[in-house]
Amino acid sequence: MTVRDIAHASFRRWYVLVLVFALMALLAYALHRDGGTFTTRTAVTFTLPAATTLMANNGSNDSSVIAFAGAIASEVNRGKPVANYSSADAPYYGAGVREGVLVSLRNEGNQWMAVFPSATIEIQIVGPTREWVEARQQQLLTQIATVAGAQQSLAVPTAENRITGTVEPTSTRIDKIVPSRVTEILAFAAMGLAGSILGIWAAVALDLAIRRRSAPGRLGRSRPMPTTWGGIAA
Repeated sequence: MTVRDIAHASFRRWYVLVLVFALMALLAYALHRDGGTFTTRTAVTFTLPAATTLMANNGSNDSSVIAFAGAIASEVNRGKPVANYSSADAPYYGAGVREGVLVSLRNEGNQWMAVFPSATIEIQIVGPTREWVEARQQQLLTQIATVAGAQQSLAVPTAENRITGTVEPTSTRIDKIVPSRVTEILAFAAMGLAGSILGIWAAVALDLAIRRRSAPGRLGRSRPMPTTWGGIAA
């Protein structure tokens, strides 16, 4: 099929293009009215007993304390592996997540090699509203504190001698992520291009299907060869 044939088919089935562009316009409008997403990256740092995060030798970089924090994160995640990205600073919403929770030990490595510099659990939450994110944040902070206490209750009955977790104050902030004007323009342009390709393909496919159904069948309708009897055609 030539470019001319495609153009003629698209012109004949113009209503298919209109329908596809209308659907793309509705989708673009819905995305524009979405209002962005809310996210937070809350951190809980564990230190040795009677130590604080402001102390120089608080034990947050001690291997045993790091292992303890990792065990808590694993229990909160119910043993499920945590996805690692190419950069430790990569935001959770950058992976296309619109609603989800990621609890992991702070990793300064990458997707090929893990590096855990401190006993810090990071809670990344992405949600549609500020209230939704805040509710999940409080729920997970309570769960981490409960798990930390339960894991030490038998071996260390005295609370003063237990490893303690401290929530970094500035990390509880909830931010609203909205696309920039340039990003919106590029997204609309990409949707327009996708709509054009999809609309033309659908129009050509429909045109071919209609033409094949309306064309008379030729198979099995050819004139039969005459039979001969003694050299005389019947």
